[in-house]
Amino acid sequence: MKRSICIFLVLFVMLGTQVFGAGGQEETSKDWKTAEVTIRLQSLGWILKKFPTEEVAKRFMADHPNIKIDVASNQDASLNTYMLNWASGDVDVDLCFGGSVNRVAKLAYRDFLAPWNDFYKGDFARDKFVSFVTELAKKGDEYYAIPLMVEGMALEANKSMMIEAGLSKGDSVLYPKTLDELYEFSKKLTKGKGEIKDVYGFSWNFSVFGDAAFLSAVNSTGGKALNDDGSPNFNEPKIVEVFNFIKRVTTDGYGATGTITDANAGRVGYMANKVAIIHESSARAIEAKPKIGDDAIVLPWPGMEENGSFIYSHYAYITRPAKPAVVEAIFAFFREQVMGGGHFAQFGAEKYGKLPSFKKNYETLGSDFDEVQKWINMPRTIGSLPWVEGSKMDSLLWELEQAVVTTDLTGQQAWEQLKERGAKLDLSVVK
Repeated sequence: MKRSICIFLVLFVMLGTQVFGAGGQEETSKDWKTAEVTIRLQSLGWILKKFPTEEVAKRFMADHPNIKIDVASNQDASLNTYMLNWASGDVDVDLCFGGSVNRVAKLAYRDFLAPWNDFYKGDFARDKFVSFVTELAKKGDEYYAIPLMVEGMALEANKSMMIEAGLSKGDSVLYPKTLDELYEFSKKLTKGKGEIKDVYGFSWNFSVFGDAAFLSAVNSTGGKALNDDGSPNFNEPKIVEVFNFIKRVTTDGYGATGTITDANAGRVGYMANKVAIIHESSARAIEAKPKIGDDAIVLPWPGMEENGSFIYSHYAYITRPAKPAVVEAIFAFFREQVMGGGHFAQFGAEKYGKLPSFKKNYETLGSDFDEVQKWINMPRTIGSLPWVEGSKMDSLLWELEQAVVTTDLTGQQAWEQLKERGAKLDLSVVK
């Protein structure tokens, strides 16, 4: 009997050592500083080009030899692919770079994403970030993504062309204060008398940016582009004013129509000194500097200095299956390299105009970003929202904008169609 008790005690001690030893090992494995951790990072291809993702990953690994970051490009940006694969448990990524708030909302709705709440502390508290885009990634009390960068709508102009056209005081260019003034600016900047102008004074983006450009214009000129619940405000009278401006400046021959068939036509024309002013993301001016140098400047849309801009972001998000040590390592990667350190944000901003979402990173940037920073942080600034049928809303705006400048459709008629057809869409915000 005594022998049996002794054997039992020995087995119990051995088993206890295994259990509690394993428990201790499990606790250690959650510590990202000592555990062997691999982070599978997948990024949209254009982000890998415009941000030094692989470089900062190497820097982080050099500082933390126990961490491995595998960086891969995701050329298939289809939300449906993620939805299908992740729903079946096929999750081959821990950290994703790139995706609109609409993508984040739908992934969070399916409970595919891990929250960032524990990241937003101390020097990285939420009030240290551009508020609007940060708060958009919230579901309930949890934040399911972090904004990698911010894009702000504005006017991008050619300084030399404006000075030559008399739109300056000395070396300082004038800002158009009203839509009528912007029309007159466009007229003075246009060169050539034929049907196809040598230089167009203005270019509106009638595709990809057609929704952001329109809502930005309505908001900046003092209108209420969005209702209090986040849905589009189709009853705002400024809508017809914007439609009328688009029609007038384009049909009178001072606005280019190339973006109807080529979304990049305005940007290309701007870089080639064929378009004097475009209305797109402020990033376009920075991107144009290698082509036209310091002539590439950013101006506020009429009223933007008082009423703010329209902003949007691409986000980073973590998949729900990621282990605790992986999540903590990702947070450290962001604190030390992506948001902290400055290099990641500075590279994207100074080379490609992608604005920092972490406010501290503006401290290392030049004066080119001073005014833009003010506009995107103004209280009345609005931005892209995850509407249930947002893609249909975008297409409707593009269709009406194009019809206004290519047919007899008036601004008033376009507004009436927007109200009638927009009312049939589900434009509630995904929550």
